[in-house]
Amino acid sequence: MHQIRRFALAFAVLAVALIGAACDGSSDETTTTIADPSGVVFGRGTIPETVPDSFPVPDEAKVGATLIDANRGLTEMILTYPANIGAVVDYYEENLPARGYEVTASDGTGAEWLMEFNGDGIDGVLRVKTGGPGIAAATVQLTEI
Repeated sequence: MHQIRRFALAFAVLAVALIGAACDGSSDETTTTIADPSGVVFGRGTIPETVPDSFPVPDEAKVGATLIDANRGLTEMILTYPANIGAVVDYYEENLPARGYEVTASDGTGAEWLMEFNGDGIDGVLRVKTGGPGIAAATVQLTEI
């Protein structure tokens, strides 16, 4: 029952954060952070502090919603790129190893790609999907090891 309440509270906080972010009229460059008592922090607009400095993010990428779950050692962020999915995959296949990460799996199609990697104290998953012509969006999930 306690976990159901925590989940409901986290869901309510996320809903308020998303509604507030959608209605505040601010640009994508604005940072929003909302924490709840369970150790979960929701944000928007900036790379979370728990993402290692070595993790590559191209300058052109826009940071959307973010989540830090300190209790599980989990960080998630949504990135949008002004590029097609192939260019995003090529970027990470080149830049992850160049920064000390090992790509352990990389497979997909022109519409969706899944990449798994590890390094710098994390296990990572990158899910890239096409967002239309010349646009790709990725969900990055990093788990402390």
